[in-house]
Amino acid sequence: MMVSMKNLKPDIYFAMKRRCPACRKGDMFHSWLNFTPKEACENCGARLKAQDVGDGAIVILIFLLGFTIVPAALIWELASSPSLILQLIVWTLVSLVVIFALTPILKAYIMLLQYRHRKNDWKGQ
Repeated sequence: MMVSMKNLKPDIYFAMKRRCPACRKGDMFHSWLNFTPKEACENCGARLKAQDVGDGAIVILIFLLGFTIVPAALIWELASSPSLILQLIVWTLVSLVVIFALTPILKAYIMLLQYRHRKNDWKGQ
């Protein structure tokens, strides 16, 4: 089963809201800095915590950071030769911002796809 490209943009926008994929109203995570899903949706009772996304979001981030930050650091090094300490500070901060911004979005997107393909596993107790 292929993912339709027409659903990609609305799905990503929905994942950015971090809402329950079952009812699309309740919050999926405890807070903005806690990426652990809630036990169940407070609105519909869908079992959010039971839907394990594993390391999928982190693997995607590792590839994303590896393919963007490493070349950017090399280009910056070749263009202006900044100090090693400056590069360490800049790329560490950029990496942390990207990780904290994208991890919950990617987890929410993966959970949305899981809901779409395995709806029976989400029913409340």
